Amino acid sequence: MSEESSSTIVVKSSRFGDFQVTAESIIELPSGLIGFPKHRKFVMIDHKPPFSWLHSVEDTDLAFVVVDGFEFGDKYNLKPPYGDGDIDLQQDDEYAILVIVTVRPDPQFTTANLKAPVFVNVRTRKGVQIIFDDPMLSTRTQLWPEGAKMLSSEGVDPGSAGSGSAGSDEEKKE
Repeated sequence: MSEESSSTIVVKSSRFGDFQVTAESIIELPSGLIGFPKHRKFVMIDHKPPFSWLHSVEDTDLAFVVVDGFEFGDKYNLKPPYGDGDIDLQQDDEYAILVIVTVRPDPQFTTANLKAPVFVNVRTRKGVQIIFDDPMLSTRTQLWPEGAKMLSSEGVDPGSAGSGSAGSDEEKKE
């Protein structure tokens, strides 16, 4: 199906205003996200690398800052949820790993939730958040423990990405 003949939908966003996306770009999370089980349809919005937004189609205020899980390299070697009924991920399928980020005003305290990434099957456009029971993985892995000055010198202002209006229940209690 060509881009011109693809159906489009309007996503309403308190953060970005209204914008159009193709229906095929929607990512469905049949089980929702931890703390947000009723929100099941999202779109990806590019931001300043390495950040993107995972924005709810159903809630104008719900958006998460995410980074590509493959950016964490070989040390972040997770077993994909092959055979998961929600996303039908097969051995031959391509998949993405989205890691939810909590952006803080001081970039040094910006953290990534490596313990509960979202796997997205590229073929089905369906995703699932998986919690890994591995003590080496943290819900608050600092992205730049000593790199805040490096970021500002490169012109990347993670504070402008915001932390979204959502985060895990654990993060909201802070």
